[in-house]
Amino acid sequence: MEILGLTFQLGVFFAIYGFIWFFIDVGIKIITSGAVKSELSNYMIKGVKYLFLVNVIFLFSVTETKIELSALIPVILILFLYFVGKFQKNQNKNVFLSRMGIQSNSIQFNSRYEMVLISLSLLVFIFFIVEPSVAQNNIAKWFKATIIDIETTAIIGFIFKIIGFFFLLDILTKTINAFQFIIARIVSRDPSKNQDKFDDFEEVE
Repeated sequence: MEILGLTFQLGVFFAIYGFIWFFIDVGIKIITSGAVKSELSNYMIKGVKYLFLVNVIFLFSVTETKIELSALIPVILILFLYFVGKFQKNQNKNVFLSRMGIQSNSIQFNSRYEMVLISLSLLVFIFFIVEPSVAQNNIAKWFKATIIDIETTAIIGFIFKIIGFFFLLDILTKTINAFQFIIARIVSRDPSKNQDKFDDFEEVE
C-alpha cells in the first residue's frame, strides 16, 4: 500500500509542478515577445524543466538528515514511467498533427532529444543521491514550498488530488501491461509450447 500512496503523492506533485511551469513558460514567451524558438532552444528549456522536476522530487523523497536508498528505488521507477508517458504522449500528438498536415513550433518533437533528456534527468537524480547538498538550492526549495502551498489549498489542492488519482491509475495500467507483455514473451519462447505445436502438425499430416 505504501507504493500506491507514493505513486498518488508523486502524481499530485507532477501535476502541480506542471501547473507552475505553465506560468513560467508563459513568462518566457512574454519576455521573448513570442519569438519563434529553434528546436534546440525548446529542448534546452525542457531540459531545465526536467532538471528542476527531478530536483524537487528528490527533495520530497528524502529528509535533510537521512537518505534511504531502498525508499528511492520506487521513486526512480515512477519517474521513469512518468517520463515514458510524456514521451509517448508527445510522440502520439506529433504523429497525429503530422497526419493532419499541421506544423507548430510549440509542439516540436525529436525522439533522440527526448530520450537524451530522460536519460540525463534520471542520471541527475542519481547524482543527487551521491551529492545531496547540490539538490538543496534556492530554486528547488522555492518550487517545493510553492507546491506544498498549492496542495494544501482547499479547492485547488483537491483538484490536483483528483489528477493524482488518475495518475495512479495510469501507472498501474502501465505496470500491468508491462507484466503482461513480459509474460507473453516468456510463454512464446517456452520450448514445450513449441513442441506441442509441432506434435499437432505431425498429427494432421
